[in-house]
Amino acid sequence: MKVLKAFALTAVISVSVIFSQSTQRPQNIIILIGDGMGSNYVSAAVLNLPNSPFRKFTSIGFSITCAADKLITDSAPGATALSTGYRTNYYYIGVDTLGNHLPTIFDEAERLNLSTGLVVTSTVTHATPAAFVAHTINRKEEKEIAKQFTNKDIDVVIGGGAKYFNNDGTSSSGSSNFDILKQNNYDIYTNIDELLGIQHTNKFYALLEEEQLKRANERNYSLADLTKKALPLLSQNEKGFILMIEGSQIDWGAHENNQEYTLSELNDFCGAINVALDFAEESGNTLVVVTADHETGGMSINGGKPDGSEIIMKFTTTGHTAEMVGVFAKGPGEELFRGVYDNYMIGRKLFQLLNPDFQF
Repeated sequence: MKVLKAFALTAVISVSVIFSQSTQRPQNIIILIGDGMGSNYVSAAVLNLPNSPFRKFTSIGFSITCAADKLITDSAPGATALSTGYRTNYYYIGVDTLGNHLPTIFDEAERLNLSTGLVVTSTVTHATPAAFVAHTINRKEEKEIAKQFTNKDIDVVIGGGAKYFNNDGTSSSGSSNFDILKQNNYDIYTNIDELLGIQHTNKFYALLEEEQLKRANERNYSLADLTKKALPLLSQNEKGFILMIEGSQIDWGAHENNQEYTLSELNDFCGAINVALDFAEESGNTLVVVTADHETGGMSINGGKPDGSEIIMKFTTTGHTAEMVGVFAKGPGEELFRGVYDNYMIGRKLFQLLNPDFQF
């Protein structure tokens, strides 16, 4: 434990030294996570997609993605490092290696009366979004994670996973998680037409499928469309907001070693990055950070045409790897994200931008 405390202190000092150099703090922070999106997939996006948003970033770094107990992480500790500033064990969400609850940047934002939002293509209770909201040693407990969502004052939640908010039988009143959300004054949407057809002035959940959303090439709407629905409501808060957007299924395409699936999800994710960058340029006080929780598939680009078309992607595994992932930042405070560092340092930098007085 003494070693861990010393290590944490070193990390805090490192952040403080960087932060003290006249760093401008953003009013809003948009974090985009491409699940499984190593720098190899960024290369594919830049080569294959016209006007790739990755070309627009002015500060770039690399993150080492290990979990506390494994070299090769899964999404739960990978996202927890980003959301809390601490490494934790495989499968753990929002807790330290002993299972103790860790405050997340959403918790801190809500304490400071900022708005918060999640937009994902997985279930909203999946490992990455859950790491910003819930606390558990088992990422598979999605029903319990959904229950924990109802105890937080998140302003916008968009994704899949409606089945986890139906009646779980644990309440003496027989209320479902949907019922609790309605009691907490949330609007609830369960299909895309409802969501897109309304200008939102009240906090809401949009759970558009029982499980994850359909693949990008099977939907008649995009992650960019969903992002556009979240931003107007969040930006009503004069104090600012934090929004986390995940391209969840990049990882799933890579697990399948499916080039078409992976590129389609990358393209979908890039659309959301463009929306975030456009919003940031217009607002002038928004930091956009794009990264990944880990790399999946051990992919390399083995061929294609000089213009980036007809690329050939080869995979070395159907699992995750320990490859570093890119960190791309633009906006107030972007200089903090340059260099090579451990994944939990991203979380600490975000906390410091949110609240310079926060202590780890």
